[in-house]
Amino acid sequence: MKPLILIDPGHGGTDSGAIVTPKEPNRAVREADINLKIAKLVGNALLMYGFDVAYTRCNDLQLTLSQRAELSKVYRPALFLSFHCNAASNSKPTGMEVFTSPGRTESDTVAELLIEELEKTTVGKVMRVDLSDGDRDKESKFVVLTQTACPACLLEFGFMTNPADLRWLLSETAWQQIAEAMINALTTWRDDA
Repeated sequence: MKPLILIDPGHGGTDSGAIVTPKEPNRAVREADINLKIAKLVGNALLMYGFDVAYTRCNDLQLTLSQRAELSKVYRPALFLSFHCNAASNSKPTGMEVFTSPGRTESDTVAELLIEELEKTTVGKVMRVDLSDGDRDKESKFVVLTQTACPACLLEFGFMTNPADLRWLLSETAWQQIAEAMINALTTWRDDA
């Protein structure tokens, strides 16, 4: 049986997430749109590598955090992945983050694989980690991590408020590197299970 991955493109609808207006392109960029673009690309890649894929949203739809977590109880996936981009009050912060719920769970195993593969495929990008509990993922009580009925990770792919991160997030290169990292991490996780 193929493992089902439930991909959650963060935000959507009137909840745009972060919004920035860079000089290039000269238009507002919504986090919700980047999250959906990455989600669809990753989902299509995972299908080619023997996974089943479902999405919490496939278009510009707004869902509550509880509705997103509830879908994990409907779909019963092997893994829930929530995709986001970060933002800060200034342009200095940069890098990617992988979050799991507090404590040691199966989510930590997946998170470590995701961190390793993102570091390999996105050479030169910063991975922001937290070593305080002995592993590199960050921990948070986000609803989509604590109320899902399966292992869950939330990924922040970069800071939209950092010009270099934003240029990368809007590039085909970034999307391909992220998809490659997801495939490598999840096939390793599946094969080791």
